[in-house]
Amino acid sequence: MSAKSSSKVSGKSGKATSSASSAKSDSRGGKKKVTLEEDEQDGREVFAFKILSESLCQEIMALPVEGMQLKLKEFFKIENDETDLKDAAILDYYTTALWWASQQNYTAQQISAFFTIMYTLLEKIKDKNMSMVENLREFKKMMVGIGLDDVKDGSLDCFNVAQASKISNFAFTSLFQHYKLYQYMFTKTQAEEIIGTDLQIEVAKAAEVPFPPPLDEGVTEEIYNLYIATPPPTPIPEPVEEPPEPSKVLDQSLTESEMLSKLTAQDVKEVIESVVKNILEGLQGEVAAKLRDKENQIIQRINKIHKVAEA
Repeated sequence: MSAKSSSKVSGKSGKATSSASSAKSDSRGGKKKVTLEEDEQDGREVFAFKILSESLCQEIMALPVEGMQLKLKEFFKIENDETDLKDAAILDYYTTALWWASQQNYTAQQISAFFTIMYTLLEKIKDKNMSMVENLREFKKMMVGIGLDDVKDGSLDCFNVAQASKISNFAFTSLFQHYKLYQYMFTKTQAEEIIGTDLQIEVAKAAEVPFPPPLDEGVTEEIYNLYIATPPPTPIPEPVEEPPEPSKVLDQSLTESEMLSKLTAQDVKEVIESVVKNILEGLQGEVAAKLRDKENQIIQRINKIHKVAEA
């Protein structure tokens, strides 16, 4: 396996120069789009150095995760990752794949081949809206032949069986486990939200007399408030009600007591009789009206009885 891998490295590195022609710019959004081709010599699809060249892989391997993200953003011309959900998800997907590969201590050839696999799986969702079953079949086709020496269909012979198992686990956890989310993201339009903020800005007044005064005439705030500033208007005092004089209250109380002391028993009796008469007159009228109504009802009943008896 080692001898075969070494021979493949030399053959793939020569292919890296021709892979540059397969990278095209998407005229719709300005994003870089890579087209995968097949090796003309033996009919097998080439993965190493197809999207990421050897020099770019070596450069990315020396960067931290933030540097990887910036490099991929520049390489794929992703400009709206801060506002567009699709761009942000794609950039995060690419960065996660490259960072994971660098943590596995892969070579530049292995990193490029692994990234081509992950890129191809995502593009089949994005461009063809491929179902998960069909995409799994495509992934299986790409992984067939790893670890075998006499396989003509595989082109990932730079990996061994243990590495292929890790790649499969990563693909399932990062892509296939969230397959419906990726499908929804690529088929639905993101809702636009316009967020506005009202700001109040104070601007300087016009340079007209008497404002602003020359700086050499500046005075302290205390002096300005005491001698220059226009004083505020004097508030109008509210009218205050004067309390009644005690002498007047005493005179009124004495006057009432004097008036009551002058009344005789006969006067009190007449006052009570007049009040009772006024009250009883109303009651007598109401009682008389009710008695008349009752009397009319009784007379009507008697007349009905006489008519029935005569009949």
